Amino acid sequence: MEAHLLGPEGAFEGTVEVPSNVMLLRGHDVTVLIDAGSGSFAVDWPGGRADLLGALAQADCAAEDVDVVVLTHLDFDHCGGTTLLPRARVLVAAGAKPSGTAGERVLDQLRAERRLEWIEERAQAAPGVVMRAAPGHRAGHSVIEVGDGLVHLADVVHHPLHVEHLDWDREFDSDVELAAATRAGLLEEMAERGVTVTASHIAAPGRIVRHAGGLRWRHL
Repeated sequence: MEAHLLGPEGAFEGTVEVPSNVMLLRGHDVTVLIDAGSGSFAVDWPGGRADLLGALAQADCAAEDVDVVVLTHLDFDHCGGTTLLPRARVLVAAGAKPSGTAGERVLDQLRAERRLEWIEERAQAAPGVVMRAAPGHRAGHSVIEVGDGLVHLADVVHHPLHVEHLDWDREFDSDVELAAATRAGLLEEMAERGVTVTASHIAAPGRIVRHAGGLRWRHL
């Protein structure tokens, strides 16, 4: 990602490597994937690459093993890989809309394969996995609560420094003011609860902690 997309001039330099994570959950006799990466649409982003099946294989999981995919929203780098998972049901928040042609193509394929399901906010997508609205970034953008101790923040922030500098993360938001309010409220809640958090574009889990009168991302 080019530096100017992540913050003001001088905050970052050159091209920054930004991961695009998925989360694999196994339990209660079900295998769940939170988001699915870019799939074949990775080439739509300059320098982008994706290997969902290789990543799953490293976790001893085949494409056919995935029962459910829960999509936090319909950007290409979150929904594109669903086309590689032939038997998974794909759950999307009611009201979510694709932000480009890639998402539209994915939805068309999922509808044709009868694998697409729309679920309401606060609905349980799988045992212990709850979708929760986090508006502003994209229509239907959601975070995912996993049990009582883990929250996947999706695109609430795109870099650890965005927790300290809330106004830096605005380049990709459909509604900048709403996204900013969502970001501030959710991060404050995460700090208060002390839960482990993950984010789609931050490499490792962390916690949101209080620091110098504000908040920061602390890697685990």
